[in-house]
Amino acid sequence: MDFELPEYESGLKQNLFYLSLCLLLVTGIAAGTNLLSSGEDVRIGNVEVFYECAGLDVAGFCLGLDTPNHETFNYDDYEAVEEGTSDYYRRVEAELMLQAYNICENQSLEGMDWLEEAEYDNQTGTEWYEMDEVELLGCEETFRFELDDPQP
Repeated sequence: MDFELPEYESGLKQNLFYLSLCLLLVTGIAAGTNLLSSGEDVRIGNVEVFYECAGLDVAGFCLGLDTPNHETFNYDDYEAVEEGTSDYYRRVEAELMLQAYNICENQSLEGMDWLEEAEYDNQTGTEWYEMDEVELLGCEETFRFELDDPQP
């Protein structure tokens, strides 16, 4: 079965055909990515990651890209916290957990393997994790995509 391209009377019609073909391909890839992601809000420590549709939201399905955003809880002023206060440790948790979210999503890591790659305020995630004031979660609790094989 041979596929033949239609013949066009003008270059404009041919360009519009190829442009629409490219847009269809990009939209299909974006929709496939959206189908792979859970799209559900995820609470990571004191940070909630939620998704907003950059495109058209049709009956709960995003025709475009689901873009992750985040909101941090449990302290009022993100910028003006003093080192050593409980608000400072909540900010450390929030920043590290956002890094964990991205590290776990991009690599095949389990548990707390992400700690060495994360850093905040000139300390690694491992150094922060050893402190009693900081509570961090493993990859299983931060991963965005649904996995076929459930973790034990």
